[in-house]
Amino acid sequence: MTSSDTALRHGPRLANQRGIVLPLTLMIMMVLASLTVAMLSISGFEPLISQNLADATKARFAAEAGIDAAFNRLAGATNWTTLLANADANTGVLLFATAPMGSLPAGRGTYTVRLRNDSLAGDPTITGVTADPNATADDNGVLIVTSTGQVAGATKTVRVVMKRLNFLFPAALNFPGNEAETLVDTSAFEVDGRGWKMDGSGLDASCAPVFGISVSTMLPTTNAGGNEAVVESALSGNQKNNVLGKAQNPAQAGIAENTIAPDPTLTPQYIQSFIDKAKAVADITLDSTQANPVSFNNIGSSCTGDPTHDAADGNCWGSKNPTTGEINPKVVYIKGEADPTSMFHALTLGGTTTGYGILIVEDGDMIVNGNFGWYGPIIVTGKWVGIGFMGGGNQSVYGAVISNETASDPGFYEGYLNGNAKIRYSCEALNAALNARKLVSATNWKDLAPGE
Repeated sequence: MTSSDTALRHGPRLANQRGIVLPLTLMIMMVLASLTVAMLSISGFEPLISQNLADATKARFAAEAGIDAAFNRLAGATNWTTLLANADANTGVLLFATAPMGSLPAGRGTYTVRLRNDSLAGDPTITGVTADPNATADDNGVLIVTSTGQVAGATKTVRVVMKRLNFLFPAALNFPGNEAETLVDTSAFEVDGRGWKMDGSGLDASCAPVFGISVSTMLPTTNAGGNEAVVESALSGNQKNNVLGKAQNPAQAGIAENTIAPDPTLTPQYIQSFIDKAKAVADITLDSTQANPVSFNNIGSSCTGDPTHDAADGNCWGSKNPTTGEINPKVVYIKGEADPTSMFHALTLGGTTTGYGILIVEDGDMIVNGNFGWYGPIIVTGKWVGIGFMGGGNQSVYGAVISNETASDPGFYEGYLNGNAKIRYSCEALNAALNARKLVSATNWKDLAPGE
């Protein structure tokens, strides 16, 4: 037998593959079955994954709705301290508990909102400002709001910092600048820092009194007694009895010289910072030049109490709804032109004028004639400026008045009072003006991790 015969005899036996198809088929079917089971498992979990994602998104929307509800509540509050009664330093107070989103059913999502003061040691890193010393008293216009949205089993928590344009008024009438020359041509005037209700019906027990008149702590070289002495010497004995407020010496009554005092908190720099922020959101801005000073009669005569109407009406500088009593304040900014002669009147008002909000006059005098009622702060500031209540009608301010002279003009008055002018400090009027929605902002948004 040859080698070739051996190859021919054994070759077909080695090449015989009968029976391999079945194992291969079974293996392929096993792989396909595994893939099918895996795909079926994924498709079964996909609705759950999608639902969880949808619930988490809805929970985030619910948390944002809680922030918006808190914003509205804070923008409408006249005093943020009242919201912090019995607040815990760490957890604050409950503002909204499991509230639904507007008119939607609770199944669509709810929010729980907590409010606390920025009084913890680490809060300045969140807020960017110095912390308040007390968990139950807001002194700096900054609060921390945490809102947790809930939908089915999903929760999302958002933390924001709420800020409002805050301002301190140490007295009913303030002269924080370089000079405080005053002329009072009447014995019927009134400067009262005891805290009035803004309707003039009487004193407000919840409003802590301030000085009647405050001046700068600066002592100009031209008057060794300082601006306090300048104001006191401008008033006669009878006139001094018309100045009331917090007592400089608590052992004596808060009247006359004892409520005319220097105060270091109100500085020209502090005032300028406030003005820069306020004019950025001003409802009405007017430019006044020496060739074209601003003069108005009967401001407020067209107000209806309708915010939509008021917003479009340049003759309406804030209003009070006669039915609901709701205040719709405005920020009015008059930009004058510095005049070294001290003779420029940037704003002159006459007729019967009424306004609610913040009135700012920069670089020029403000002159008031006729009947006048303002509810909120009036700030006259800049070079060669002053404010004059000239008489000729009933003239009153419920809030506070600032005349801030940043230049030097000896012989010209920073404050002039005639007729029956009344300047009455009012927490109610100041809070209504300073708590306008446009002056409240939500900043430093952060999504919190569970347990954070």
